[in-house]
Amino acid sequence: MTMARRDDAKGFLLVDERGRVTVIGEELRERLRSRAGYYSLLPSEKTLLHFQKSGTVPTLEEFNDPIVLSGDIAGMGSTIEIINFINASQLSGNLVFISGDSRKSLYFKKGEVRSASSNRVEDRLGEILFRFGALSRDQLDNAIRQARKLRRPLGNFLLEEKLLTQQELYGFVMRQVEEIFYSILLIKEGDFYLTRFDVDSLPRPLSLNTQTLLMEGLRRMDEMAYFRQRIPHENVRFARTELAVASEGTPRERNVIEQLDEPRGLEELTYRSRLGEFETLKVLHHLMERGTVRILRDLPQGNGDGSAITGEMSSLVDTFNSVFRRIYQAVSKHGRQDALESGLETFLQFYGFVELFQDVRFDEDGALDKETLLANLQKNQIDNRLSFLSQALNELLFFEMFAAREWLERDEQQDLQKIINQLFIEIG
Repeated sequence: MTMARRDDAKGFLLVDERGRVTVIGEELRERLRSRAGYYSLLPSEKTLLHFQKSGTVPTLEEFNDPIVLSGDIAGMGSTIEIINFINASQLSGNLVFISGDSRKSLYFKKGEVRSASSNRVEDRLGEILFRFGALSRDQLDNAIRQARKLRRPLGNFLLEEKLLTQQELYGFVMRQVEEIFYSILLIKEGDFYLTRFDVDSLPRPLSLNTQTLLMEGLRRMDEMAYFRQRIPHENVRFARTELAVASEGTPRERNVIEQLDEPRGLEELTYRSRLGEFETLKVLHHLMERGTVRILRDLPQGNGDGSAITGEMSSLVDTFNSVFRRIYQAVSKHGRQDALESGLETFLQFYGFVELFQDVRFDEDGALDKETLLANLQKNQIDNRLSFLSQALNELLFFEMFAAREWLERDEQQDLQKIINQLFIEIG
């Protein structure tokens, strides 16, 4: 039996059992040449294939990693719904969001954020360092030029030149991930897909709680919309009034007032205050309501008593200490234990858990002083001491790994990561 060919058929697309596409027919191939590019598959009926051209080119890694979930952002409701689903399902991999020429990724391990990336200039580490006041524009431009000449990552170059400490770099890398996460929540339309990806292979994986990021992101979205309605931020300068002299205020408010020794625009004020745009706008709003700042338009916690220190808390410290010792041993082989100790001392004194780590030191093997640590924990008036302790030790562990990766070989990093993975299995 011979099947008649339709007169309007210019050729065919063959999709085989392995999902590979072959063009059959020179005329169809000629017509498709004018539409060369990368396409994503949209929801379609069984007898219809509906593709949409992608505005950006997928990376080589994304071609190699199988896609396990994909769809239309608006069809899922929002990026918030998508991230919530990843978190609730405890999925792992690289979650990519594409909107126009913007491509942003969140890396998950069992539903928790480990890192983020973006092709937008404003999301680069250097721009984060400038925006939050760590470097001036001239310092940043010079550092980027020098790092490129030496073929060194910007963060490593800044450490070597002592322009940043390990603790400061860790904080800014974490802030970079947070800022990319918050910007993804603002994406309204486009495509997304989740690929299988070995998150542990990232150069410097972090540990951020997804639900905490979502809650903070939603709060920022609401407050930022309100601030932007109330405070013009283009073609205006801000100046302090006579009331500012006698005003006490919070440290952040005093910081902003001090930077207004002369009228300044929002971008300059954000840089000088080192608070970032969101926090700067928030402080400005409070100061304007009190009458201590005005606009010049001449420019084009819990109170519970907590639970007692338990054997489970003591065992938790022992478990983490076993890993801390292994990291210290690995770094010591390269003669960099002094640098690690210096970074850790700074971390304990200034990063996030100051009261818990007060007077806590490391012994000669790299383990924490458990007795002092648990004594400090007992003094903390918090509702769930075990959860608080676990969070602090997790944060310290990820900082240690962040710092140690600078000096360890690839196989050493992988061995330590296996130990850490086993630790998380043990503590559930």
